[in-house]
Amino acid sequence: MKNSNASSAAGLGCLVVPLIIVLSPILFFIYMIDTYKKEIFFGPLYIIYASIKVLVLEVPASNFPYGVLLFLGVILYGSMMIPKIRALYDELPVLIPFLQMCFLTLIASIIGFYILNAWADNQTYSKVEAVLLTVTTFVLMRLFMSYWYYSFPISSKVTREEEQDIQAIRVNGGSASQSLLPHGSMHKNLVLFALIFVFFLTMFFLGNIPPALDTNKLMKEQISREAAAGAILFHGEEKNGIQAKNFEVPGLNRSVSTRMLIWDYNLEDNDKVQILVDGKPIHDSIVLTHTPVAFTVPVPSVITIKGIHDQGGGLTYAVKFPQTKYTFFNIVAVNGVNTYTLMPAP
Repeated sequence: MKNSNASSAAGLGCLVVPLIIVLSPILFFIYMIDTYKKEIFFGPLYIIYASIKVLVLEVPASNFPYGVLLFLGVILYGSMMIPKIRALYDELPVLIPFLQMCFLTLIASIIGFYILNAWADNQTYSKVEAVLLTVTTFVLMRLFMSYWYYSFPISSKVTREEEQDIQAIRVNGGSASQSLLPHGSMHKNLVLFALIFVFFLTMFFLGNIPPALDTNKLMKEQISREAAAGAILFHGEEKNGIQAKNFEVPGLNRSVSTRMLIWDYNLEDNDKVQILVDGKPIHDSIVLTHTPVAFTVPVPSVITIKGIHDQGGGLTYAVKFPQTKYTFFNIVAVNGVNTYTLMPAP
């Protein structure tokens, strides 16, 4: 009886393990397609649109999910390695440069998007520098693609001898790893090298993700230089020791305007504030959300945040000055005020 149970368990294991191996990549593929529809199907266009929004609104956006870039690279390279799928490229050669150019343009778009976000969030570069670096990235990628397709064109003909050799391999039961397309191995290697580059690029991006915020420390100091714009501390309407405070913001460039970002770091509940510069309103009523809103303010000056409407639990908000990287977490009562004194560097 025990031997029978053991045999049944072993047989079941022999069925389950291969089933898991087969289903895992399929389920992962479905998950990626379902979760990242816009990023996968619109690729570079989606990133270019997001980059334009960063420039116009002067507010950083969520970074592109780098796992999607690796996923697309693996799918593209795999399609060029699997004979039955690769046959489609033999019938429609235009697919190879089209998909390669989409993938390479997506890489350039993501690098440019990262640069623009670095400007919008921490002013790592000036706006002009960020735009120039982004444009340069696109130009270099475009020049590389022009050189590549000039050196290894898709449109040239395969000689009769090459085609006969390929057919002989297939007739003899070979793997037919060779393609009917000219320079097929070079175009396959291009995707492989791009995939390797994407892997190291992803490691670089992940290595530069800001560390997790120390909430307990923030509750005491209410200041951070690590917080990204739009950082959320709580998902419920909580104060957690946050006190209404006035702050001084040092280290700004004199006689040059600077950006101020403001958002709700707590539960979104339609809190409203008024923003004044040196006692004069620049925005009578702004609804705070998790998405930062940018304002240009002069230096030196005194910024006043006045509470207008509170749904309960406290009117909580954060302001960030990208030029200094300082983020201030604060709370204000209805009709109460907090001030931020912008101080130029000596």
